[in-house]
Amino acid sequence: MKNNILLKGLDLSYSKEAKGFKKRMLGNAGSIQLKNINIHLYEGEVLGLLSDAETLFYIKEVLSGTLTPAAGKVKTHGGILSLDVMDHINNPFSLSFFMEELLEEYKSGKEFQTTIELLHNKPVIRNNLNKKLKDLSRKQLAHILLEISGLIDVEVIIYTNFHEHLEDLNKFRSVVNMHEQNNRGVLLLETSLEPIEKMANYFTWVSYGQIRFEGSVEKGVESYNKYLRDKSMVKNIEQEALFDLEWKRHVYEDEMYSENFKRLGKQQASVLDNINIRKIIVTLVLVFLMVLSALVIFMNISFIGESPTFTEEQQNLNEEVTSERLSYAFVDRDGLEIDGTTLPQYTLLEVTVADEETYTVNYGGAEKTVNRNEVIYFNPASLYAEEDFMNLLQYASPVIQNNYLFYSNYLNGDRAFLEENITFDVLDENHGSVAGIPITYHFSGDTVFSMEFEGAENNKITEDLNLTGEVTIFRVDEGFMIYDSVQNNWNYLRR
Repeated sequence: MKNNILLKGLDLSYSKEAKGFKKRMLGNAGSIQLKNINIHLYEGEVLGLLSDAETLFYIKEVLSGTLTPAAGKVKTHGGILSLDVMDHINNPFSLSFFMEELLEEYKSGKEFQTTIELLHNKPVIRNNLNKKLKDLSRKQLAHILLEISGLIDVEVIIYTNFHEHLEDLNKFRSVVNMHEQNNRGVLLLETSLEPIEKMANYFTWVSYGQIRFEGSVEKGVESYNKYLRDKSMVKNIEQEALFDLEWKRHVYEDEMYSENFKRLGKQQASVLDNINIRKIIVTLVLVFLMVLSALVIFMNISFIGESPTFTEEQQNLNEEVTSERLSYAFVDRDGLEIDGTTLPQYTLLEVTVADEETYTVNYGGAEKTVNRNEVIYFNPASLYAEEDFMNLLQYASPVIQNNYLFYSNYLNGDRAFLEENITFDVLDENHGSVAGIPITYHFSGDTVFSMEFEGAENNKITEDLNLTGEVTIFRVDEGFMIYDSVQNNWNYLRR
């Protein structure tokens, strides 16, 4: 093992968004999944990370770049291959199609064809080429992913809970040893201690979203077994609630999470535990403002000097409301010409002036007045219909359903980085069409701000969701989805 760090996660924290409107308004986080996690994976190292399945999921998603942490950052030196059997149990595509899609991200030309041929010689793959992944057993999926990982030359490999689905641990160990000898970094995310004990050379234990142990495998196993012995001594429900209380409390110690902590033992509760301090402060501030406003009205105090007339006040009010509502617009499916330049669909425009019939839009310093039906008006603050992203994803083309995590990872990122990693058929100042894949990225300056892709064939979203307009904007968990029913295509923006 060398001293070169291939994967580094620094102070990683992640919390789900609070479900209640009041909690979101008060800045409260939802359930906490990760808190101040630090991970360093060195060249030639096999790092075993032990935790529960849900925590492992969030660690995997954050480290592989498909989930943005609330705090902290991830640094990588080289490519990452993340494999999890549970990611593919509902995959509707054939094994043959899946392998080709996966390998295209890592290989090309003769190397691609050679790898495909080698994989076809594996019995577990050859006998299931035409079967859909969702029809394969989890054991078969685990062996297939293991075979594929052995032929991909990448710096970091993440295996998530493979031991649970594999009966042949020796096969797993041989592949991991091969990666280790080739100076790659292997991260074993496991709910079981056995594969970590047999294959890892460094150990991290994450409990309640926090690192509880980090060090040698031998000492880690000793520490974890002692924990299990202590836990086995719990005799009743009340003791179970108080077991591990320090760790349960510690995850909610930070101010931003303090509202989510609930005492786990009745004897530890106090009057202050049942008082929401933040709500009290907000209430006092609101009461103070109301009293101050009443005082100003009663005493007829003017802080400006000469009071404006009612007409002037109304005019100013209208101007302020209009200014707040002005935001952005997208070029619609017909395109738009500004200052001699024809802009493609979904090019982002700034709306500078709006009236009842027209918008004045700005692009690169050039302005044009257009009718409202010539563009797609977009205001991030508007109350668009809320939908779950995964629910809408079923109405996208199968290619997107299977690969959206990889391709959407570039959104809000640097355009230069995208161009270094993706091959384009068409590429200009405003957009780029991915070679061989029905995906188009749209740019705003040097930023990748949206991703356009096809809808599902014979799309039923209009009937299922009772859509009435040609273009519908949905607010989803991490941004917005815009659906054009005429062209049957989507445009996805992340906040």
